[in-house]
Amino acid sequence: MAYSYYRDRDEFIVKMTKAGLDIEAIRALLRLATTIQRLAVAQCNGDYPADNGQRETEACPTCERHWAPESLKKHSALGPGKHCEDCRAEARLPVLLEGTGWKAVTAGDPRGYTLKLYRADSTPENRSNGTAPFVGVPARER
Repeated sequence: MAYSYYRDRDEFIVKMTKAGLDIEAIRALLRLATTIQRLAVAQCNGDYPADNGQRETEACPTCERHWAPESLKKHSALGPGKHCEDCRAEARLPVLLEGTGWKAVTAGDPRGYTLKLYRADSTPENRSNGTAPFVGVPARER
């Protein structure tokens, strides 16, 4: 059976509603997953707003990756300076998941889930060796 974003999205909504997240937080997670996925593809391919060597770029003070200067914007949670859309999206995740018992982990590789939710009590070791169960947040391909 072919991949269906809509089926995965619906399953994610049901699973996370049962886990206690409210629908607005779930919708925000789905939007952020799509943003993070789009930016991971742009970084991989060198597409706008990421650096492909054909335009002037500026380093994000948070992640130090190079982006088109017009894509960098201020974000109060990240401190002084202008930050990339990727860092701004990631800064929203802990706020969305505060008090839910879940922790968000992002991955830069656009193959697979770029946003995964783990139980807050999972350890970095368990996450890195693959023994911690997670819920992948589906991202809509554009």
